[in-house]
This record gives sequence, structure tokens and C-alpha cells, in this order.
Amino acid sequence: MSEDSRAGGGEGAQGAIEAALEAEVLRRLASFRARLGRELGALFDELAARLRLFEGEPGEGYFSHPTALPVLELPLWVATRPGGPALALDAGSSALPPLAIDLAEAAAVGYLHVRIEDDLLDEGVGEPGATVLLSGALFARHQALLARSLPGGSAFWGLFEEVWLGYGEAMLLERRLHRAAGPRDGATFRRVLARSRPLVLPAAAALFALSQAEHLDALEEFVSALVAAHQLFADLLHAEKDRGFGNTTYVLSRIWALAEADAASPSGADVSDGGPCRAQEMRSAAALRARLFARGGFDAILEEARCELARAEVAAAALGLPEAARFCRERVQYMVAIQRRVFLAFFSALAGEPAVAPR
Repeated sequence: MSEDSRAGGGEGAQGAIEAALEAEVLRRLASFRARLGRELGALFDELAARLRLFEGEPGEGYFSHPTALPVLELPLWVATRPGGPALALDAGSSALPPLAIDLAEAAAVGYLHVRIEDDLLDEGVGEPGATVLLSGALFARHQALLARSLPGGSAFWGLFEEVWLGYGEAMLLERRLHRAAGPRDGATFRRVLARSRPLVLPAAAALFALSQAEHLDALEEFVSALVAAHQLFADLLHAEKDRGFGNTTYVLSRIWALAEADAASPSGADVSDGGPCRAQEMRSAAALRARLFARGGFDAILEEARCELARAEVAAAALGLPEAARFCRERVQYMVAIQRRVFLAFFSALAGEPAVAPR
């Protein structure tokens, strides 16, 4: 896949539909901002400017850039799967069923709600009191849009409560881990990923609205695998920055474990015998680059992400979502293309040659 393939949304008419959906959701977000009061509106403007929310062509915007999760597309894919409303693929935004539009907007404001809280907890972005109030306004819109599609007595609302309670626990766990209070193993990585589980909700609402809730397990599997691959690859690309900031991620813990295994003597001597200077040397920027690029660390994490995408593709097939399966295949191709660019940049720098920086 070319790095700009999402600009066309994938293939032909379906890509035009996805671009039309993005444009309609952005229009609705602008309308939502107009309904906010002066102070909340100013906070929303600051958020939109920081995220470049209303900038970029289709395929390069906040929700559609090459590394983005299919936040808007997933509700569309599910709402228009077999058994759902018909979708005319040549009529632009008028072809979009109201269910898909409402749920895509619900996904967008829910995603922004999470982004605000994540940035506050991880990086201290924003004044806490104001941030919480804007986050609350976005959450209210998220819930109101979901409620349009489902009756109050729907079993969906039990899932809604479960997902958002789990999200809170996962965010607190991640904050604790950033303070180096706890292990960064695979099981903990999975627990932290519950912070991304709200991505399930708009698409799940479509299943419930269309009386297709029996496919919920496959949807959960798809989202779980997709966000795992996304997080692995993002943390891999940000490994040097995270090391510099002192953040402890699952990817970094894997890299350090591989480095320690390399450094261990055949007799099994403890690598910590070299004292704090030796331990510091093993976790230096140079050691990280060597482990990533010369000793297979980048390849190992990328392969783990590819396995997750293969799992997501199987779940997409079980859901009957060819667009989601295509997304998984294209994401693998994109990651491999970025891997080539990263390695080219690294080894060109060693040779003193200019190279194109990875995106």
C-alpha cells in the first residue's frame, strides 16, 4: 500500500464513501462546537488547533492519516454489513445511512474524550479543571448519539457501562506504570489496552440496532487485536523518545529484556554484576539503537504487531467485513514500508548520507 492510500479510502467508490463520512463528521463537530458556550468553545478551539482536527485532505486528516485507527470507518462498516441498510456507493454523503453517521460522530467525540484525558494524565497537557469539563461535554455528546440509535432497555447499555468502567481502571493502571510501579509484561500490556476498548461501542451499537448482537464477540476480537498492533507499532516508532522521557513501555521492556539476554554470559552470570554503570550503559540511546536495528529488536516487535493484525483479519472475516480485512492487510504493508524507511534513515546516518525521515 502506498503511504497515501487512505486518501482514497482504499478502493474506488468505497473510498469516496469513507471520505464523505469524514467530511460529514467534521461538519458535525463544527456544529457541536457552535453549541458550546464561550469558555467551553474556546477550549474546544484549543484542542482542535493542537490536534489539527479540521486540517488535512481526505486520507491525511486527524481521523484518516495513514497511522490512524479506523475510528469513523468501523461504525460505517458494521452499520452497512449484510442485513443492514443499503448503501449507494455513487451518491456521496447522501448515500450514508443516518445510523452510520450518528455512530461515526459518536466514535469521533468518544475518541476525543479519551485523547483529552490521555494527554492530561500522560503529559500534563491542559489545565486539569478545564480539561475535565471539556472531556465531560464530549462524553455527553458521545452518549447522546448512542442513545439515538438504541432504546434505554437495550442490553447494549450494560456493555457501555462495563467498557467505560474498565477504561477508567486501565487509565489509572497506565499512570501507575509510567511511575515505574509495576511490571511491564504481556499480561499488563493487555490490561492497559482496555483504555482503547471504547472503540468497540459505536460499532457494537450498530450490531444491537440491527439485531445482530451475536457478532459482538468477533467485533471485540477485531478491536482488541487491532489496537494491540497499533500500540505495538506506535511504541516501537517512539521507543527512543520514550527512553529519553523515562517512560517505561511494554515495547521498551521487551527490548531491554532482549538486550540483557544478549549480554548474559554462557555461564548464566547476572548482567547486573557490572554495577549501576553497566546497567546504565545497557539502557543508553546507543544500546537501544543497536538492539533495534542491528540485533533484531525492531523486527521482533514488528512481527508481533503483524501477528495481531492477522488475528484482526480473521475476526473481520468472521464479522463479514471485507473492508476491515482489507484495512488489516494494508496496515501490514504500511508498517513494512515504514520499517524500510526507518532502517534506511538509520544506516544512511551511520554512513553519513542523507535519507528521508520516517513519517
